[in-house]
Amino acid sequence: MIKGVAMLIDYHVHTAMSGGAKGKLTEYVKIARNRGLTEIGVSDHYHPKKPKYSMSRGIVEYVKEVQQLKKKTDFPLKLGIEVDFIPSLQKKIEKALKPNPFDYVIGSVHFINNWGFDNPKHISEYQKWNITQLYKKYFSLVQQCAKSRLFNIIGHPDLIKKFGYKPKTNITDVYLTTIEAIKDSNACVEVNTSGLRAPCREIYPNKQFLKMCFNNDVPITLGSDAHTPEHVGKNFDQALKLIKEVGYQSIARFTHRKLELVEI
Repeated sequence: MIKGVAMLIDYHVHTAMSGGAKGKLTEYVKIARNRGLTEIGVSDHYHPKKPKYSMSRGIVEYVKEVQQLKKKTDFPLKLGIEVDFIPSLQKKIEKALKPNPFDYVIGSVHFINNWGFDNPKHISEYQKWNITQLYKKYFSLVQQCAKSRLFNIIGHPDLIKKFGYKPKTNITDVYLTTIEAIKDSNACVEVNTSGLRAPCREIYPNKQFLKMCFNNDVPITLGSDAHTPEHVGKNFDQALKLIKEVGYQSIARFTHRKLELVEI
């Protein structure tokens, strides 16, 4: 259990409704309680065009199921969703999201063109890129994701480092342009601990990026990217240490897509 924290939330939780995830919500809630979390959000995965990467139900059915689950637990539970941002499908995404009562929406970049760069099956594709140029391409998509203004949270903002490929040149200017786009969109940045379970062994985003977020008054929230119950709130002690080191004293929580800063 993480003690001495006023508010501790995990907004990046996938259930068995997402491909590759497993476990009942009751199991997720049990782990959340044991780890001292005060709120979690279900954020199953939606890809507007690739069904195998998307939730097993349509969005309307998904919303109904989560709302039913909320009635069955006394633990604070929010309705979220993680959306794959595809620039050419922006209007389709907007149409799919608009009628639904989400508490928050996470926008994430998992694809560069049709390459699922965070999928270990396609890791060989990295060899075809100049890594600095790859990072610039990736962050240009994150910037477009923010500028769409469809999302409350920008998910794991430097996911491109997942397999340990990092540029040898200084890309501070790329980070700054990205952070400015996020700030202008009124979105917040997710501090995501799943990177500690990946080959890069590093929280998303890195300390430099997060410090720049703090210096530019960009709010943050927390996510574990849990695909199994035991990952809920995992490594949040390390996330809190990082967050406080760069200067944050609060994180964002959401209700009906309205941001509220709460003390950590």
